[in-house]
Amino acid sequence: MDDLVRNLPDIIKAAASSNLGIVALMLILLAGLSYGFFRKSKEGWRFAALVLMFIGCMSFGYAAFRSALQLNIPAQNTNLSAITDSWIAAAEATKAAKTIAPEDQLPTPLLSARNAFEVSWKQASLSDRKTLDAEKTSKALSYLNRLYRTTENDSSLKPNAMFWADEAIRHFEETQNRRFLTEAILDKAAIYLEVAQLSNNDKQQFESVAKDGAAIMIKAYQTANESQRSSVLRITSRFYYNLARPKSFRLSDDWDNNYILLSYEKARAAYELAPTETKNANQLARTTIKASKNPPQDTDKEWVKKLREAQQILKAAWKLNQPELVGLDQRLSPLNVLGVSTIETVAREWNSLTRAEKALRAVGYVSELEADALSPLREAVVLLQNSELRQSYGFDLYYDIARAQAVKVAIISTISTLRAKKEFSELKKNFLAAKEYAKLSQLEAAANDIAKENTFGLLTNEYRAELRKLLSVDAN
Repeated sequence: MDDLVRNLPDIIKAAASSNLGIVALMLILLAGLSYGFFRKSKEGWRFAALVLMFIGCMSFGYAAFRSALQLNIPAQNTNLSAITDSWIAAAEATKAAKTIAPEDQLPTPLLSARNAFEVSWKQASLSDRKTLDAEKTSKALSYLNRLYRTTENDSSLKPNAMFWADEAIRHFEETQNRRFLTEAILDKAAIYLEVAQLSNNDKQQFESVAKDGAAIMIKAYQTANESQRSSVLRITSRFYYNLARPKSFRLSDDWDNNYILLSYEKARAAYELAPTETKNANQLARTTIKASKNPPQDTDKEWVKKLREAQQILKAAWKLNQPELVGLDQRLSPLNVLGVSTIETVAREWNSLTRAEKALRAVGYVSELEADALSPLREAVVLLQNSELRQSYGFDLYYDIARAQAVKVAIISTISTLRAKKEFSELKKNFLAAKEYAKLSQLEAAANDIAKENTFGLLTNEYRAELRKLLSVDAN
């Protein structure tokens, strides 16, 4: 019942997208009104009302049938190929213009082309659909799915996107086309990942989506060709990463080591197949960070080397590809992961050095933190300012900036106490900025983790006590 109430807006929205759905909603409403009016009436009156409603429905149906027979209905446009071409052209024109956002009204030409394709596709027989070029079919169904993913951005069900993803899978299963079947499965996997993002705080739905996603990726791996295998492995890694989350859903707790190491292995395999792909380098760094913080890897020196290697791989891929990565969705994650990867790498390496080695390498580490941790994280914060994701990720980004500054303070304190104090003042400003976006649970977790967190752990006891005070709920 709780699930029904929570998803009721999505159910009504999905029903209202078709004429039959609207009729169904009207009947439900009429039934509710009838119950309200006649629940206390005598049995005879209730029966009479039922008879009158039945006669009214039959009369309406007969009148609609007679009207339909008298209408001069034009022949349906059954040229599926031409309609498909029009839909693809409209979708690609809009894609090139980069004018579609979740909250925007769809352009009329795009909406008309989409509706025409939907109607034509549903009316066409399998033999008619098979006459279409397979690549054209894949592109048309994929564009439809992606458009609905955009318009249903805030829906945890994404009913239309899911319908067309399943439609594409069914079609390519029937036509036995392995290449485009894999592409269709990848489109459905993308929906699962977006739903997981929306259900970030719903433990039951999050785990269910992660399991469903991991299951369909097994099938995708079986049907994928060599050029698709890298994408399949990377997305599989993302589902295993989600499954590795702590059962407590408190991200600072230990993660499931079996799943996180499996996620790392899949990300590594994806990178080795396509080493210049930014998404592969990003996922490899992301899984390496989390795996390296999990026992027993958190005390294993080999994982310090793996951290450094993954950080360098992502840094090189970002430098190579960033001119082509212009959208928020293309830049935000690699900027964040590069920053965090640098923080973790420098913190682990610094902690393992002798006093003499620290004196030699302090200046280099400070420069690296500024260039490869703080600079990317600051850019990520700026990107978020005009995004609906600002509230969701504001705490994480400012908290990571504070973590980078904590490592910087620890390193600078070996050079100049005065400089370290000034840097700590900047750290506190970012702590307060993080606090503005934080939920109560995040504040409590952050305060409890200051002593054991590997970056804040490098600070003096006095500094850590000051940070705990800043994070307290009562602090101004």
